[in-house]
Amino acid sequence: MEMRRFSAGMRVITALLCTALFFTLDAALDLRALGVMVVYSIWSAWLLWVEASGRTRHSALWTYWIDVAWSCLIMKLWSIGAMMMVFTLVHPVVLATIGYGIGQGLLLALFALLLTLGLLIDNGSEFMRGLGWRQTMQVLLLLSLVPAAAMIARPMGIRLRWIAMLDELEAQLDARRGLESTCTELAERLRNATQADVVALVLPSHLGAPAMIAGRGESCFRTTAEVHAHLESLLSRVPACPMSHTARHWWDPRPSTQLHTEIPVPQGLPDHLAELAKTLDMRSLHVIPLTRYAHHHGHLLVGYRHHHNDEYKVAALTKAAPELLHIIERATLVDQLQEESANHERARIGRDLHDSAIQPYLGLKYAVESVALRIPVDNPARAELDALAELVNGEVFALRELISGLRTGHNPGDNALVPAVRRQVLRFSLLFGIDVEIDCPDTLATTRTMASALFHMVNEVLNNIRKHTAACRVWITLSIQSSSIYLVVRDDAGSIQGRPANDFRPVSLIERIGELNGSLHISRPDSLNTKLVIQIPL
Repeated sequence: MEMRRFSAGMRVITALLCTALFFTLDAALDLRALGVMVVYSIWSAWLLWVEASGRTRHSALWTYWIDVAWSCLIMKLWSIGAMMMVFTLVHPVVLATIGYGIGQGLLLALFALLLTLGLLIDNGSEFMRGLGWRQTMQVLLLLSLVPAAAMIARPMGIRLRWIAMLDELEAQLDARRGLESTCTELAERLRNATQADVVALVLPSHLGAPAMIAGRGESCFRTTAEVHAHLESLLSRVPACPMSHTARHWWDPRPSTQLHTEIPVPQGLPDHLAELAKTLDMRSLHVIPLTRYAHHHGHLLVGYRHHHNDEYKVAALTKAAPELLHIIERATLVDQLQEESANHERARIGRDLHDSAIQPYLGLKYAVESVALRIPVDNPARAELDALAELVNGEVFALRELISGLRTGHNPGDNALVPAVRRQVLRFSLLFGIDVEIDCPDTLATTRTMASALFHMVNEVLNNIRKHTAACRVWITLSIQSSSIYLVVRDDAGSIQGRPANDFRPVSLIERIGELNGSLHISRPDSLNTKLVIQIPL
């Protein structure tokens, strides 16, 4: 916005200056040139008012094309000031380059060159009649500087666009969404801004921060812990300064590694960067350290599949690094505040459960144990009461473990699934007299959400077998294969009835599996008994 207002102000100054010089230098006023001057002055004043009042709703690029066309038209109509008007071509070319990139600037410069050369060739134009051969050579020399002005303005344009992008990120990124969500959007925005094939944001893993990778044509994703550790291992061997690496051909004598600082390239650094580029499958790679107050907070990696060595872009990224880090730190602080709030709330819920929910179970535990003590050991009912007491003790232990986890903040999700399923199987066998055998490892690495979902699946499958079949035995297998959890359940209902059980479609189970992007397969391997296979990707 500020750039557009500056451009509008420069346009008004140019229009007024040229109009004043027109009255000063031209004794015999050309009404056509005067009319063009006045119309352009009014138009430029209107554009300045629109920009100053904030009412603009259009792109400013087309106005620079009008500026070039106006300059060339005045050259054609005003022979005395034709040489001076050549300089006015620089203003729109430079500002178009700064605001819209080097491509638009060079295209506008080419348009200006073609129009001016057309005037030089046109023998009937006032511009041609007012120039001698020496003046013509001077005009050609000045015209050659117009594209050069676009190239000179390129670094400033890159810098201003990055400043605008950072301001936009500051305004649009919502730190309340958390660190991972913020880093995901940040990596995608940076990839679009740099036009890179890959942008990787590698933050310290020991702080629980993620490593996000955004690729061209792919959604941004969080790397696995192994890939994160490998990237950090490679980055720990590089100096804390901006650097670039390009895999060059054998005949290219230029160095493959360049440090954007005054220190020499350390020995072994090209090999480390080559391995890093190979990990990301990139030919050119820029590494930007995220540092603030001399403290290191991660790296930004920008990769290209083809040769790419843009020092201006690396410089802009380096200057933008502190602001990017500021955005990341805000999201990290929000995560910390949310975690602290959640810990306080968990502790409060744990205290409430300990004071209320666990007391009825303790009463039931004591009542069952008291009744069991009154029954002789040789009485058949004593064994059932002892089993019931053991079941109640297990439930009390599980509830205490849950309350302890809430109060201390310890998350037992990774190891909670197997003990919970074993207790559920034991409870099911005691209550309904169906023999259930379970085959699973001692620990099964899952998240708390996954453990809860699988536990409910086991419970629902057992209830379906109890309600809809005459099975007396059930076999359950839990395992991890090829990054997926497999839950396999078999029963003997077909062998007992002498015929296959009726087909049954567990709708709620299918919906729960679908929410986890899993699959369900029901079959009868021996043409009698039912086998159910649930596969959930980790």
